[in-house]
This record gives sequence, structure tokens and C-alpha cells, in this order.
Amino acid sequence: MSMEYAPPLSFGREEAKKHVEVFLNTACPYCHNFFLAAHEAVMPRVEAGEVRYTIKHYDKPKVRLLHGTIANLFIDYNQPNEAYEIMKSLFLTQKEWARLDSGEIEQMMEQEYGCQEQRSTMNLSLDITKEALERSISVVPTVFINGEKFEFDSRSPVGTIGKALEQAVDSI
Repeated sequence: MSMEYAPPLSFGREEAKKHVEVFLNTACPYCHNFFLAAHEAVMPRVEAGEVRYTIKHYDKPKVRLLHGTIANLFIDYNQPNEAYEIMKSLFLTQKEWARLDSGEIEQMMEQEYGCQEQRSTMNLSLDITKEALERSISVVPTVFINGEKFEFDSRSPVGTIGKALEQAVDSI
């Protein structure tokens, strides 16, 4: 019996000289700021072939993040463009759905996004959790640029994070 598996959400050329990697959770307000900043600062560079961008949804066992974990289990990472758009929508509407209970989140993912729970995403979640523990990642968002931890104030506004991210990528 083969185990269903989905890859992490990754965009850009495998051989790109710069790699931005983030561990995040869609229920985290600080991840919201990073995701939107990276959408503006990193995605154009991905499209230009300069950067590879990998997003790893960390289903960290923390009460405040459980809503993100529930929503994440419905995202099909085998459809990366759709997965990215769903994730972006979840961040943009985070304040509304983060107040729902688990059953309401499941219903939202099914009705509003047309998603079903993904066994392959559950397996990916376990792999990402294992990796996060091995790499001693204790908070989200945690960001790496070419393997080096990117230090930034996650409480900063989107524009400030975006500028810091651009500068960090440029300096490599």
C-alpha cells in the first residue's frame, strides 16, 4: 500500500541561485504579514527566474494555530497554483474565519473553496512538522534565505517586511 504524498508548495526554477523558504501557518497574524509581503517582494522574482520560493505550512501544535491546521488539511498541494490562491485568500480573510469552530472551518473549506480533506496533505504536514522539529523551528513565520535564517520583526507592517525581504534577497 503506497502512502499518498504531496510536495511542499514551491515555485520557481529548481536551479535558481536564491531560495526563500518559509514555515508558516494560515491562522498566524504575523504569517499573514509575511505572506503578503513575500507575495509582493518575492513572487515577481520567482516569475523572473531569479528565486525559488518554498512555503511549508507548519501545523504547529499550538491552540492559536489549530484553525490553520484544520484549513490546511483541505488544501491540495498537488495543485500548487490553486493551493497558493487558497492560502492567499485564507490570509486575506483570516480575521473572519479564525473565529469559526473546527466544523465551520471544514464546511467553509468545502463550500467556499470546493476542497475536500486531503490525505496527502496530512502526510506532508507530518513531514513538515518533523523537519521543523529537526531544524529547531519554534515560531512561525520562520524564514530562510539560501539556508540562512532571515531575521526580521514579524510584527512589522507588510511594506516594512517586504523591503527587508527585498534587501536580504538582493544581498545574496
